[in-house]
Amino acid sequence: MKIGVIGTGNMGKALGIGWARGGHEVLFGSRNLSKAKAAAADGSASTGAGDFDEAAAFGDVVLYTVRDVLPSTLLREPSVLAGKIFIDCNNSAILGLDVPDPRDRPGVHFTPPIPSMAERFAADVPGSRVVKAFNTLPSTVLELNRETLLPHRVSVFVCSDDHEARCVVIRLAEELGFVGVDSGELERAQLVEAVGDFIRFQILAMKLGPLATISVNALPVAESK
Repeated sequence: MKIGVIGTGNMGKALGIGWARGGHEVLFGSRNLSKAKAAAADGSASTGAGDFDEAAAFGDVVLYTVRDVLPSTLLREPSVLAGKIFIDCNNSAILGLDVPDPRDRPGVHFTPPIPSMAERFAADVPGSRVVKAFNTLPSTVLELNRETLLPHRVSVFVCSDDHEARCVVIRLAEELGFVGVDSGELERAQLVEAVGDFIRFQILAMKLGPLATISVNALPVAESK
């Protein structure tokens, strides 16, 4: 599968490198070509580098990691995303850390957007098949290899209005060693983004550290006595 990665921050590099090492063709796109080349060099022979538009045009699946910028303003030709699976792995800015808290409160604070970021992206590029996924995972967890991850059955929550797109992204998550959780239509991204904030709260405020994860498991039905 051809995967374009828009943005070469920690999330984009970790996911792109993981998929490249799993056999997918990956093109990293960045404002800075040297950063894209550096990310590609850590992947495999199937990785390439370019700008944002080249990554968008390349992928059958496009991972979008630019949190605060709509694709219509980032890309010269946003229509190139039409028909493509568009994975949004972003979370909202943390008040008191990423941006100043307008109320000047101490500590960190979270404000999941409504509509969700994924819903805003879907409205911005209506021809694309937007999927919310991977936002509940720290990049340090994404960097772990499949064999390390498998025993822990870490959940990746996947939601989209496109059932086939959900299935594709669930497979991509499971190739990396995670357990894909079908979370329904894209409106559920509001819940998934809140879960992402909860995990970040545990990492930062509760000091669980950058390897904190969440796993959803159904317990077996207890036998009646």
